[in-house]
Amino acid sequence: MKKNISIASPWITKAWLAISVKKLLFTISLAVSLAAFASGQTKFVKKSPVKIGYSVFDMQQPYWQLYWKGIQDACKAAGFQCILSDQKSSQQAEVSGSIDLINQGISALINSPIEPAALPAVIDKAHQAHIPVVIGDVGVAGKYDAFILSNNEDGGKLAAQYMIDHLKDKPGTKVVLVIELTPGVAVGVPRVKGFVDEIKKHSDFKIVASLNGLNTVQGGYQAAQNTLSANPNLSGIYATNDPMAEGAVQALKAAGKNGVKDVFLVGFNGDPPALELIKNGEMAATIRQDPYGQGKSCVEIATKLMNNETVEYSEPATKSVFFPVKVIDKENVDQFAQK
Repeated sequence: MKKNISIASPWITKAWLAISVKKLLFTISLAVSLAAFASGQTKFVKKSPVKIGYSVFDMQQPYWQLYWKGIQDACKAAGFQCILSDQKSSQQAEVSGSIDLINQGISALINSPIEPAALPAVIDKAHQAHIPVVIGDVGVAGKYDAFILSNNEDGGKLAAQYMIDHLKDKPGTKVVLVIELTPGVAVGVPRVKGFVDEIKKHSDFKIVASLNGLNTVQGGYQAAQNTLSANPNLSGIYATNDPMAEGAVQALKAAGKNGVKDVFLVGFNGDPPALELIKNGEMAATIRQDPYGQGKSCVEIATKLMNNETVEYSEPATKSVFFPVKVIDKENVDQFAQK
């Protein structure tokens, strides 16, 4: 006669406990995985050979040429390969080029975006492949891993202070034009804010126009030309990048004016063409960034990330690493023009 097996049988109890423990461990493992995913704790994988991809804003601009040189030199020193994708100021190329880099088996992606709002899809794609994403200047969106940039608000403040110091003894109200970067280029906001906040402290300075210079020489020319037509007594121009400052120099020349003696012109970047204009006395100053140094830093931080090491941020809340800026004028231009 067969014995009835009680639910309390030792065999059944042990089997039930084993299954329960397995379920519990699976549930805990899943919860931990989901928590890590939700908190952005992606584990990155360094592949062999190590390749770093760089999706760049526009290689026609001297600033980005220097940025790329910094990346190349840092990769060479580390024994890494590096691959370039030029966005050519196209949002579509920003996305498609970045995804192409990811598909080439890179270990880290550096992106200097023409449109920061397009970054989240690229970052998600990279993270799915266990690739860290470092944003090199311009602006950010999405769950990026590091953001390298100049201290842009300080740069705007320096530009204003420099202009005020050189125009303060000029009689009457000093009329000033601000040439802005295209809306959406995030670094443009603090560059303008730093300048405007400082100018507002001085009642004898007045900003008569703040115009979009489209980030280009032609855009800077148009903004300066239009403002000069409406304000022939213009005292100063602050251009938030050097290509637009170059355009302003051309507009001043066309009006028979000089960018130092007649209309005090200050740019932003420290691009080689702007340094030549300063040396030649056609432009007063520029706020120097360090694109070469930033490019090298992007590779160094990308290396830490791909090794899952700790990154020291200037501002942990935004994962930002700030680079200092300084004024370049006729007094110190030679030391920078030689680099």
